[in-house]
Amino acid sequence: MSKIDRLQWTQKVAALNERIRGFQANPSQEQLELAIRELRAYADAANEGMEIPPRFIAN
Repeated sequence: MSKIDRLQWTQKVAALNERIRGFQANPSQEQLELAIRELRAYADAANEGMEIPPRFIAN
């Protein structure tokens, strides 16, 4: 995994975690929609070929 790939992956995970924390702190419909949108962005990035370290892939 290149440094750029690692940076992109780290940024996606950080954004996803931040949205989930936001929902947990304020469980509103708006926060839920933002978290779902972030999950979809993460999934789209993975489908576009973003390399994800094997230890973070659920089997």
